[in-house]
Amino acid sequence: MYVCQWNLETPFGKQSEALAVMKKWGQDKFAHSDFGRAHGGRVLVGHVGVTPSAVVDEYLFDSIADFERGLDGMKDERFRAHAAALAPFIVPGSQHWKIYRVVE
Repeated sequence: MYVCQWNLETPFGKQSEALAVMKKWGQDKFAHSDFGRAHGGRVLVGHVGVTPSAVVDEYLFDSIADFERGLDGMKDERFRAHAAALAPFIVPGSQHWKIYRVVE
């Protein structure tokens, strides 16, 4: 199992707008891409010891291949509107993926 986390930061005062876009995009991802292979997803935000601007979009996949198929699906035209809607709410250069292997 792999925990795949998309990390980003939002500009001051824009977190709620970013989360609204991410919620719509997430629903579309699970319905129309290989992100549907994930064993759920969740969104985390900074609280104590982490900047409140931090947002983590997290998924649990059986394999890296399943995760990569999900990412490849984001190239589909249907997802471009979500990316464009989210772009103004991401601090440039802050977004990156972190992938952890779950040790049983």
